[in-house]
Amino acid sequence: MIVRVSRRVRSLCDNLLKLRRQLSSAHQPPRHDMYDPPPERPSESDCCGNGCAECVFDVYDREYARWRHRRRTGQGDRLRRDLLSATKCMPYRIVSARPLGDDDVHAYTFAATPAASGRLPIAYTQHVHVRLADGLDRPYTPVAVADDGCSFDVLVKAYPGGRFTGRLLEMSVDDVVAVRGPYGGVRYDGYDSVVMFAGGTGVAAFVGLIGSALDDDKCETLLRLHYSCKTLDGVLMRKELADYAAYWNCAVHLYLTREHDWSQRSKSFWYIENITKGRISQDCVAKIVDKQQNLKTLWLICGNDEFNRYVFNSLVDYNIKRDDIRLLNNTTKDFEVS
Repeated sequence: MIVRVSRRVRSLCDNLLKLRRQLSSAHQPPRHDMYDPPPERPSESDCCGNGCAECVFDVYDREYARWRHRRRTGQGDRLRRDLLSATKCMPYRIVSARPLGDDDVHAYTFAATPAASGRLPIAYTQHVHVRLADGLDRPYTPVAVADDGCSFDVLVKAYPGGRFTGRLLEMSVDDVVAVRGPYGGVRYDGYDSVVMFAGGTGVAAFVGLIGSALDDDKCETLLRLHYSCKTLDGVLMRKELADYAAYWNCAVHLYLTREHDWSQRSKSFWYIENITKGRISQDCVAKIVDKQQNLKTLWLICGNDEFNRYVFNSLVDYNIKRDDIRLLNNTTKDFEVS
């Protein structure tokens, strides 16, 4: 017996099937690879040929392996990896630039262009390279990464006669630079405490790290920042650091190396600030190390080359294992312990 189905019933069935497909697709997990294209292979001309410790082709091989792992395991996310690359420069515009303190330091905000939504794949303590039109570039560690808007903030120290900073300061809001990265970064999983030594703008490497750790209610890692700068007015992110010091597991110690009228200047100290006159001396390092004797500690250092060498060698002299010491944004070639 043949049953004839009316056009009306057939149309109704088709509509039900269509609705079912729509409902099914609505419950599918979001595609995590929509902002995660494979890294672009660098050209031969991208390699300088100087035998760098980490050649651009080494970076590509590592990033490609990570991309393959994310695709294979499905461990993706919604980070905008399409807007940053460790092997290719991407356009970013200057959103704002403003001076900080009295030490020729400026806070810059860069955002992806064209404008985009989402968060950039930058973890705190990682750094990016900012390149100008003439090819000059410098590494900077973001102090803040926006949760939306694909932007990040960095601190820029303007040196007298500095080619890069001189040209950057001549640029205006909405001018475009090229950004490549991110690189580096550290993890403190498995450590009881993290002790950080910062010199000048090197504090930028730690501000975001401390803030993100304190935002995690489950984090019980002890955080200790020892920050050396010339004057009290030159202390960067002072308000943020004071707020951090109010947490039970965070301590901030400032060292002022060029304050002359100490009795007058000390009147400007905030009640929660722990400030020492002078540099981070050998005696200071010895006391810091002694307080960490019973803790598994990660030691982080970020400053200029002289500062990095001094702190690194001091820690090694006090029998700190080199595997527990990390130098962030170190520009010293062939770094050796004296």
